[in-house]
Amino acid sequence: MSRPRGMKKQIPPLLLALCLCLSGCAAMLERSYSFSEPYVNRYWDTGAGDTLRASTYQDLVNSLLMLVEQRAEEGVVRYSARTRSYNEVYDAVAEVRQKTPMGSYLLKSMLFRYEAGEDDCTVTLQITYREDTEDVDKLMLLSDSQSLVDLLRLALREEHQRQTAQFVYETERREDVLAAVEGLWTEICLERQAQEAEAAAEAAAALTDPEDGGPSAYPEAEPDQEEPAPGSGEEFQAEDEPAEPAAEEIVIPPCPWEIRFYPDAEYAGIVEIWLNIGGQS
Repeated sequence: MSRPRGMKKQIPPLLLALCLCLSGCAAMLERSYSFSEPYVNRYWDTGAGDTLRASTYQDLVNSLLMLVEQRAEEGVVRYSARTRSYNEVYDAVAEVRQKTPMGSYLLKSMLFRYEAGEDDCTVTLQITYREDTEDVDKLMLLSDSQSLVDLLRLALREEHQRQTAQFVYETERREDVLAAVEGLWTEICLERQAQEAEAAAEAAAALTDPEDGGPSAYPEAEPDQEEPAPGSGEEFQAEDEPAEPAAEEIVIPPCPWEIRFYPDAEYAGIVEIWLNIGGQS
């Protein structure tokens, strides 16, 4: 809603001081690639409805991410930073493609054309997307690796070929996620081996149970061997006791699931796991 002419927007002194304090603290916070809806409009150029504007490097990164989130296949960004160099634009595109979960998961390519002007530069983009991605708006949001394990159990039970999820915070290390998934695979293998051993034991018991028509579990005793007479030169040799069977070594086959991280970094963002259902059934 527009203001009547002649009215000036007054900012209370206390609110102004608070805003200045928060703006100073914001520089110390970790970089965030998300932005809320009320602030999105500030990235659009009022003079051109289909053009985005950016006055800082972070604005440029956020503008590119907005295009990706909207699945735009082309876009224009007017970059008015003091430096506004080609290298900055190149770095921003690389950051979106390689270091953000959304960009690294969705993008197949992001090409740009750079045109320098007197007061700004114009960046024209051509964007293509992967065709095998899932709807990121419907991805399950996870807080830790155990949540991913629970999700995988459900996916295996329902025989899904793929499971994709996103961690809400950058707190889960890649190695922790891999260890959790490997632990689930080991658990599944041990459960399957225990079931197979139990089935084999039941089958063996059925074969030696007289009530089932199988051979007797108590074979006829052989006649006792006569002990040789003293001085006959023959020595009685007791039969060796049968050795206890060696414990069967448990072998866990390699995990056949393919795990992909977006971005391919130390901390997990979006995780995509391709499941070999045929090896589990």
